[in-house]
Amino acid sequence: MKNLKALREKNNLTQQQMSDIFGIQRPTYSRYESGERQPDFDLLIAISKHFDVSIDYLLGKEDKPTLDEQLEGVEFALFGEIHELTDEEKEDILSYVKFKKSQRGE
Repeated sequence: MKNLKALREKNNLTQQQMSDIFGIQRPTYSRYESGERQPDFDLLIAISKHFDVSIDYLLGKEDKPTLDEQLEGVEFALFGEIHELTDEEKEDILSYVKFKKSQRGE
């Protein structure tokens, strides 16, 4: 899974912590990151929900970052509550940030 390691590292998690979260053995998880094995569909769903990303993103078929990733730069202003917002609210915030940047010519 192309983006699994990046997601883990971005969230400051170890392979053991990931294994514990998803109820699998660490060597099995390691093989998912290296591409030696592929997780079953239920595990793909669990990982995508946990990190709020699409399955296509996990598999490397989609490079578009999630709304959470796009909003990382303004997360501090939301006091860490970004994960409690709906996708529509996140889209609104992202649109506003882009609008403000365009006013500065960025």
